[in-house]
Amino acid sequence: MLQNTPRQNQHIPITIVSLLFLISLGYALYHTYGLFDLKETVSEKHQKIPEYFDYGVLYDSIYCNDFFEFKIPILKGHEATYKKYDYITKSIYERDSILATPQSTTAISDQDLLVIVPELVKIDVVKSFMETKSIEGWQQYSREKSKRDMFGPDYQLIIRAHNLRDESLGRYINKFQNLHNPDYGTPKFKEISGISFRTFEGLESHGGPVQQTTFRMMGGRSKKIYSYVTEIHGFSLSIDLFYLTEEQKCILLEMVDAIQFNRNT
Repeated sequence: MLQNTPRQNQHIPITIVSLLFLISLGYALYHTYGLFDLKETVSEKHQKIPEYFDYGVLYDSIYCNDFFEFKIPILKGHEATYKKYDYITKSIYERDSILATPQSTTAISDQDLLVIVPELVKIDVVKSFMETKSIEGWQQYSREKSKRDMFGPDYQLIIRAHNLRDESLGRYINKFQNLHNPDYGTPKFKEISGISFRTFEGLESHGGPVQQTTFRMMGGRSKKIYSYVTEIHGFSLSIDLFYLTEEQKCILLEMVDAIQFNRNT
């Protein structure tokens, strides 16, 4: 019995060292990742959700949205549309004079926040003829407008919001089947101004084979799609790029890279 005592005592320092190591590791994780503040962090994040939804505004060629706390510049040569007026409850005679009022966040389902397209300046046919002695400028404008009315612009950037309610972001993404090719493949990830986005590439589908054939016969071309998707305040926030050429894609990516978020989450 006396011979076994020293061997038993040898385990005590090892136990103490192991215990100190675990305490140090836990302390380091606490300060690095805040694991022990998880419940408090989630609670604080939940309390930050605004009561009212914000459609955003345009100031000096910069679109700002307080609900999602971001801003994006509109490049020269482009125009942007957003929900400035209330089109839902007002008549056609009133809608251009009544500003859109904020709605309760819970009442919002889907909303296109911003659409950016190449600028198409309307031409006065009389003025154009007087200055150039030709209607070529008007004809070019008219052709471009007709093409847009039928197929949309050659390229555009659309920022959308979808209320996930109790649905997960992953489940919502798996249901992308409107203008998108449902077979996106494996998503990638990109950080935009400190916010992590899932990125996907696809192609406009334009419905079934019959609709697709009709679309092509009328002169339409399916646009490529590059989408960024993240979750903010219980909403899916997506940035969709539609384009025909790599040059157009580079222009759209320039605007994406200029987006600034004012959030730390």
